[in-house]
Amino acid sequence: MMGPACRGGREGASRRTIEAMLPADHLLRRIDRCLDTSELKQALTGHYSTRGRPSIDPELLIRMTLIARIYAIASERRLCEELRYNLAYRWFCPLSPADRVPHHSTFSKNRHGRFRDAGVFRVLFESTVRHCISAGLVGGKDAAIDASFIAADASWQRKTVPGYLPYVANASRAVREWTKDTGDAVWELARSNSCQGVSRTDPAAAWSARTVRGRFGYALNALVDTPSGVALDVEATPARFAEEVDAGRVMLARSADRFDFHPTRVAADKAYGSAGFLGFVRDHGAIPHIPVIDRTQQTGGKLPRTAFSYDRDTDTFICPTGRLLRHHAFHLPTGVHRYAANARDCEACVLRKKCTTARRRTLVRLDDEDVRDLARAEVETGLYKRSMRLQRGVERFFADAKGKHGMRRLHLRGIRGAEEEFLIGAAVINLMILARPQRLTGKPRRGVCVPAALTPAAISARSIEHDVIASPARRHA
Repeated sequence: MMGPACRGGREGASRRTIEAMLPADHLLRRIDRCLDTSELKQALTGHYSTRGRPSIDPELLIRMTLIARIYAIASERRLCEELRYNLAYRWFCPLSPADRVPHHSTFSKNRHGRFRDAGVFRVLFESTVRHCISAGLVGGKDAAIDASFIAADASWQRKTVPGYLPYVANASRAVREWTKDTGDAVWELARSNSCQGVSRTDPAAAWSARTVRGRFGYALNALVDTPSGVALDVEATPARFAEEVDAGRVMLARSADRFDFHPTRVAADKAYGSAGFLGFVRDHGAIPHIPVIDRTQQTGGKLPRTAFSYDRDTDTFICPTGRLLRHHAFHLPTGVHRYAANARDCEACVLRKKCTTARRRTLVRLDDEDVRDLARAEVETGLYKRSMRLQRGVERFFADAKGKHGMRRLHLRGIRGAEEEFLIGAAVINLMILARPQRLTGKPRRGVCVPAALTPAAISARSIEHDVIASPARRHA
């Protein structure tokens, strides 16, 4: 059964000594005031027996994990060693000086058992998001989506054919999980000509050439509220562009379901500029501030599609000479409509050599072309340029995760291990935002006048275009 974190808690003479030594504005003190573990205990209650010897309190392991991510301690052995003599760590856990530190193998036993079955780290992350929302840090108007490459704990030299992995003797946990999740698709992947091989140690990781030397890795997908920088959702996927776009849909839908988060504008880079994703954002109730993936000008010197006008009433294109290109076919899986001109009209056309080398000119129009036109029109607005500036908040999220919290390379293997590390990292970043002095989203820049009547929550939720800008006062000699 679950036992208390320690016998003495934060009471007693030894604890009062630690309280006196720990500074009042210490980071762990501020994070402790923002951390709520009541949901974790409720989620784990059913995974422990009601009788028997009291076990190690899961809250202790969760707090140790947060310390490891806050201070970028990758090794669990090193974490347990530092917890023995670091008084601030012992205060945060909480452990009295006489309490024993759990063995490092306890993390593995709980991570692959109770924690993973109960989704503890998802519960921890979502509790921090709800705390940020209740504190007024989430404005709810602007959001940004992006993905960043995180190297997997796998050597780039250990490649193999996908069909060989199920026959590896004494396969590791990551190999067994990937084989079970993939199923019969292993053989389809093995026969595919586009497959560049999989890792022997972490087959769920995708081969990526984003670095100078190709590496196996995962994509850290994040949905961030701007300008506060609060991570509303994260998703782990193999480092492939197609799966990153699918993760964007999952994060938007899940944040709307869990937190009722419906942003007015969604910003992203051009990798998300496909018609399908733009249509999903529009159907989600947001305006897509995303550059459109447009290849209409790639015509090899021929007339581009912009030279033809589209008539919505008759569903036809009109060429520069006034001829019609009527609807010819529709491909349902891709949502592509094909239009074709009359071959006799093209034979007698004076612009034939500039238009096409085929018997007749054909054009395509996507089923979601209207939302592409909407996204193109938004590029010229001032709010679009503002969204592009606010999108840097996602890059700041990735920079903090990699530079300050040690997420350049994963410590765990498999897609479940990657998701666990990403959730812990996002929860830590949200806690760091909550633990800022006075809970401000950032230090006011020079020349910005913040009305004193507003509370910090109202200041953070305000839209940037309504802030009062005052020029700094001149200092005369």
